[in-house]
Amino acid sequence: MERIKDWRSYQKILNRGRKRRFNIRAPYHDHVILKTIGFSFIFALVVIGGFKLFSFTRDYYATAKESGIGTGIKPLRLLKAEKILKVKTPKISNNPATTNFSLSALKKYFRKYPPEFTRIKNGRYIQKIGKYTVIYTLDPVVQKEAEKVFVRYNVPFGALVAVDPETGAILGYVTYARNKQEAGEISNLHRYRPGSIVKVVTASAAIESKGFSPAFNIYFNGGLYGTNKNYWMQNINTGYNKISFKLAFAKSCDIAFGKIAGFYVGKNLLWQYFNKFYFNRKIPFIMGLKESTARVPVKFYSLELTGAGFKNVRITPILASLISATVVNGGKLLEPYIIKEVIGSGGKVYYRHTGVKILSNPITAYTANILKQMMMATVVSGIGRPDFYNGYNQYLLPGILTGGKTGTISGKNPTGLYQWFTGFGEEGNKKIAIAALVVEHPIWQITGGGVSEKVLYSYFFKNNNEGKNLSHKRNVKLAQR
Repeated sequence: MERIKDWRSYQKILNRGRKRRFNIRAPYHDHVILKTIGFSFIFALVVIGGFKLFSFTRDYYATAKESGIGTGIKPLRLLKAEKILKVKTPKISNNPATTNFSLSALKKYFRKYPPEFTRIKNGRYIQKIGKYTVIYTLDPVVQKEAEKVFVRYNVPFGALVAVDPETGAILGYVTYARNKQEAGEISNLHRYRPGSIVKVVTASAAIESKGFSPAFNIYFNGGLYGTNKNYWMQNINTGYNKISFKLAFAKSCDIAFGKIAGFYVGKNLLWQYFNKFYFNRKIPFIMGLKESTARVPVKFYSLELTGAGFKNVRITPILASLISATVVNGGKLLEPYIIKEVIGSGGKVYYRHTGVKILSNPITAYTANILKQMMMATVVSGIGRPDFYNGYNQYLLPGILTGGKTGTISGKNPTGLYQWFTGFGEEGNKKIAIAALVVEHPIWQITGGGVSEKVLYSYFFKNNNEGKNLSHKRNVKLAQR
């Protein structure tokens, strides 16, 4: 037996033959391993943290550069009467009723000060600016009803634009903020995330360039809504579920339209149709209208999301209304205008808007007719039905042909849930195109479709003597149901 000299020798005997344990007091090479692991962990933290910081900084400054996307305008200070900006006397021709009047001075004025829609004369809103009287195209019934609805339902933010689809005249122009200090966060001149109203553009490309008909079937897996990448990346003919093109539009089926954008329309064609509908282009308008923007990515999944309305697109309420007007008038995108006349202090007409200016023809009359049918299906049997039918399943606008497209998406600047509706109303030769945006947070009492229905009702049933007859017809039909 080995002789034990001291406790250290005894400890060595006990540990002899055992597997040496790894501990912090291990020999030199073990300390090297520990240090290597530690430095590797710290290096990984630095790399990941640096990447996160880079991404945050990039997104922050990208957002700062896109200040026009949904941020609205700063609150505008109204002028006192004695401080009204002097408008330079314009050059006019011998005939004062011609369109040779230059609006540059008026544009300069509107860059700083908003138009005022408070005084009505002869059925039109008028505003005194210096020695001139500006007569607007707005319909007081449409304007007052939109203002009343936003106030009644106490929405955080609301915007509405109504257009005469035959002329481009603005019939309604309302923005509302519950908190008056946040009034600059919402504007009809600025652009916001559109949600599913982008599907109008995608559908236009599919109908006109790929021969889609309302009965064409799209196969897919999953539900009608959502962005599960596994479902969106499947082949166009893959899926246990089937939905017609018309119903996919009416129900706003995200996956179906993602597949249409990715497998059928494609990047180049979708880009062309965005440009045809005047995205990425300046629309002439006296109050400094921002460009609606659309970027179509190459990456397949991102392309699908763009075609369905989830990414890369921003739209102004004005362009949203013009898109519906294009469907109603047979495919012509008209230049909008809000000033009917400018009259001097002596009654001389310095400017009078005449004629209709077509900005582009994004779709044919055939395509417009199919889109019109699908927009009507949105109201009759689609996602817009709850806004146009009451609890007794009665249509709220009997005698009026209506249609539209909804859009729902969360957004920032202002923060909330964006509830869009762009559509139209038609009764004989009387037509109107409309776009309404309601930003709610955290819950909503009314949607863009609900606002539109109430404004359409006022326009057709309250506007004039003809409206009284329609109102009687409406009450009779509702009573019979």
